[in-house]
Amino acid sequence: MVIRSFRGGLSILVIGLMAMMLMAACSSDGDDGATGASSPSTSAVAATAVPATVAPAPEAKPVVKRLVISTPAPSNETNMPWRYESPRGPWFFAATHESLIGADADTGEHIPQLAESWTVEPDGISIRFQLREGVRFHGDNGDFSAADVAAVLKNHGEEDSRHTHRSQYRAVDLEIVSPYEIVYNISKSNPEILNNSSSWNVISGEPFSAKDLEKLGGDPDLTSRPPAGTGGFQFKERTQGVNFIVERVPYKHWRYTSDWEEIEFRFSSEASTRLASLLTSEVHVTTLPLDLQNQAVSEGMAVATGQVLTRERTAMFQGPVIDKTYGGYETQNTPCGYVHCEDPFLDIRVRKALSKAVDRDAINTAFFGGKGIPVHNHAFVPTRSYWNPDWDRRFQAEYGYDPAAAKALLAEAGYGPNNPLEILVDGTHSSGLPEKADVMEALAGYFIEVGVKAKLDAREATVTRAIQRAFGLTGRIVYQTSNIVDIQTFRVHHCSCESPRGGAIELIEMDKAIAFHREVIDTKEVYKRLRTTGDITFDLHIAIPMVWKPEELVYNPKVIASYKWSGVPLGTVSHFERFLAVKE
Repeated sequence: MVIRSFRGGLSILVIGLMAMMLMAACSSDGDDGATGASSPSTSAVAATAVPATVAPAPEAKPVVKRLVISTPAPSNETNMPWRYESPRGPWFFAATHESLIGADADTGEHIPQLAESWTVEPDGISIRFQLREGVRFHGDNGDFSAADVAAVLKNHGEEDSRHTHRSQYRAVDLEIVSPYEIVYNISKSNPEILNNSSSWNVISGEPFSAKDLEKLGGDPDLTSRPPAGTGGFQFKERTQGVNFIVERVPYKHWRYTSDWEEIEFRFSSEASTRLASLLTSEVHVTTLPLDLQNQAVSEGMAVATGQVLTRERTAMFQGPVIDKTYGGYETQNTPCGYVHCEDPFLDIRVRKALSKAVDRDAINTAFFGGKGIPVHNHAFVPTRSYWNPDWDRRFQAEYGYDPAAAKALLAEAGYGPNNPLEILVDGTHSSGLPEKADVMEALAGYFIEVGVKAKLDAREATVTRAIQRAFGLTGRIVYQTSNIVDIQTFRVHHCSCESPRGGAIELIEMDKAIAFHREVIDTKEVYKRLRTTGDITFDLHIAIPMVWKPEELVYNPKVIASYKWSGVPLGTVSHFERFLAVKE
């Protein structure tokens, strides 16, 4: 009875208070009538509907805190890749170190990253960068600035540097205008410098902390650690030949925050071992050859396909090299202008015949599961602004499979049953390219069908490279899967300039075209000129183009909700913010 009386008295008291509040609100001095009229209702709700305290729902967490990515072991390991490695070799450093220029994940186009903007100087060959302010280095190493770019360029160009872009960076005279404005003063036009400074090339120009490098003694070996970067992950630990482990930075990163606390890059060169580890959930992402990939998919794994074309499968001609002093070779003043005047590949009819002897559709089906995208002009990417639709329209007539036309072209060039064309076809295996030996054997078979005496060359790369450096190779077909395209490809593989020569065909007409597009540095102008180069190389039949092989990763969908794989840089795992976790 006491409790009920108390409740009754409390109810009367509340009603009385509400009445008094209603009267007070109606007689208030509000600025407008609407406000005054709405106040009683608001007050009544506040007095009668006190909400219960509700605890926020716990944030969902990934089912595993460490993402494990397994790939073949790198050929070289160091904590100073800026000095001792080639770009793209230490691709996993993209998690810890960012670029001056980024790469759009879907298109591959250049976008701002540590540089907010860049412009070509009035001389047409130098570049001014406006650097991003307030970007934090890992640890207690302060913020990124121009001094850190200077330290990177210094290491790229050191006397003992083995970095393959060292000569290009040695040609840069860095001008520091302010802590956040720099100029690459370049002595010779280099249209590759923007690509080299971008996420397309890891490690090439990616800034590290100059302060941290000094603390590490200037040249940290594998008993130490790499100098700090600015990426969304920071270095945690590594075991040579085994793994490289990074952890998410303990602060809000300027660009992204990953779902994962850690990423482990685990090295395993045996594809069967990587498959077993994927199926037992020891690893969550890996690369596999097509047969093992199909097995993984049949057991519930998912596949991510690279968005950007970055790995071309093409057969290239070795032998025609311009007679020009280079390295240990002295100009011989040959009558034809080439080192080997007798090389059969100097005859365009031979090059065209060998191309028309090949059934590309059959190769695509047999070795790439029909997933390959036809290459219609060697080293040119069909999604870029320089692309000429005429190359697509003319491809079948110029390059398409036609054994009868191939035989006729060979006959025009003076070859027949009594005088067969004799060539070598590289028949060796190559790590990471499980299809290579089979593709090359198939090519040799197609050549034999049109009357060519094709012999598989079993000599290992260490042997043939030495001969190549001396310009000794002739009449040889080599498998080309380079990740580099357009501007860089023509310098590296087809130019008599400062590239590592002898790897593929050089032609005097092509040399002139390459010089033309290398005179400028602005990307739009370079691309305009590249179309001219493309028109020339298409007509010259400088290669036997086959397919773009879209890069594919296999992943565990019980751990990874999705991964929209870019394919940039150059077919490696990248854009780690795109790995989205399955959460509990």
